Amino acid sequence: MASGGSGKGRGRPITVDELIALNAEIAALVRAGSPLEIGLGRSGEDLPGRLGAVASKLAARMERGQTLVEALDAEKGTIPPLYRAVVETGSRTGDVSSALEGMSRYLRGYVEARDAVGPALWYPLLVATLAYVLFLGLAVVLVPRFVSSFASLGLPTTRALETLDWVGRTAWVWWPIWPILLAVIAFAWVRSGRASWFDAGSWNFLGLFPWMRSLMRDYRSAAFAELLALLLENRIAYPEAVTLAAEATGEAGLIGDSHRLADAMRSGLPADQAAAQVASNAFSPMLRWVLAHGRTEGSIIQALRNLVPMYRSRAALRAAKLRTLLPSLVVVFVGATAALIYALTLFLPLTGMLKELAGP
Repeated sequence: MASGGSGKGRGRPITVDELIALNAEIAALVRAGSPLEIGLGRSGEDLPGRLGAVASKLAARMERGQTLVEALDAEKGTIPPLYRAVVETGSRTGDVSSALEGMSRYLRGYVEARDAVGPALWYPLLVATLAYVLFLGLAVVLVPRFVSSFASLGLPTTRALETLDWVGRTAWVWWPIWPILLAVIAFAWVRSGRASWFDAGSWNFLGLFPWMRSLMRDYRSAAFAELLALLLENRIAYPEAVTLAAEATGEAGLIGDSHRLADAMRSGLPADQAAAQVASNAFSPMLRWVLAHGRTEGSIIQALRNLVPMYRSRAALRAAKLRTLLPSLVVVFVGATAALIYALTLFLPLTGMLKELAGP
């Protein structure tokens, strides 16, 4: 078994999939009533790679007398603070198993959102990349040859051909733009798979794509409702639970509104009046209503849990439409643009050249 370090954990953050596996191991041990230090030590020997090392470190710390919460806190460079907070609330209420099951639902929802977004994007990006490479080759290689041919024959060039020739001569300035954008998207995608903060802010670039803003809004609303229900179920104070759940989404507007809502409630205002003071649209209408009236109309925890499948099913439907429509729109746009460019740079100049050569 690997021994845990004595200092704070500063390892690379584990992925969401690794955290799901670790959470499943801990939840199974808690349900079985097995000592965590022994169970995690054995799991550390069986689990592959970095996940096994993390489990072994947690086991080693607990063997030295630390609680699970203290061991998680010591490894906060590897395991997200949100996970430690959920385990701590479960320990405080004496029901760690329920807290871990709730965390498992939240993690599965996060993975579901990520799996829905990825396939909706890769094909349009692939088509756009191929179109970009073809345009680069056209502007740098083919257009200068046409211009040279026109000049050698003493024929005037068209305005479109002159423009594309200038674009090709300045390619050294603009050609890295698309590769850099792809690198940024890839970095944000990889970062969204890390469990360090569940930073949905890594996905803010997705709002640039058609229909993606509403899709991400639904998934964030589902994640917020799921986590808020989990925190309230574990008896976290309402204002604190609202801010914690919002911060876990990583969305700036939602975080700001949640802090304003929490501050208003701490000042003594009832939830409905506090929600009325939050003027922006970061909260979706149903979620805003539940936050304002859920505590008076019934169980707010159950109301939040009822919202989760609604938001996720709506987001899944939008993702399915996105996977169907966006590639078609991209193909049509790229095809029409390519046809226009080829017409302006090949067919029209070529017919003009033949006409001039055939004339007196």
